[in-house]
Amino acid sequence: MPHSVARLTKATTPAGCYCLAIGLFLMIRGGSTLIGGAGYGLPGDGWRAILQLVLAALLLAAITRRTRARNAAIVVGLIYAAQTLLGIHMHDLLGIIPVDSRDRIVHPAIAILALIAVVTSVARKPAAAPKP
Repeated sequence: MPHSVARLTKATTPAGCYCLAIGLFLMIRGGSTLIGGAGYGLPGDGWRAILQLVLAALLLAAITRRTRARNAAIVVGLIYAAQTLLGIHMHDLLGIIPVDSRDRIVHPAIAILALIAVVTSVARKPAAAPKP
């Protein structure tokens, strides 16, 4: 088994799975928005797509280490929790990123899944390596 694959399977925790799934989701969503011709006015879909791609890169880079995956899930979860709270009564986030009806479902879902991933990752202890 290649070293990177062994490292990935060794680091698989709920937070690692969250990083992979949400990272890919954000990469696809942000990339498709940019390919579709996003605008960069204020508020603009292009800014949202860039934020999604940055967060996707953070999540995907954190997959291989347990603590990095947990910390990345915390950061992304907090960002999406803040976006959820700010987006409740606004149609944009700080005048930069538009909030549509799809975001009112996606943002809290990403935040709640992050909470679940972090809590269950903390509860799980890594298996002790067998002694030779």
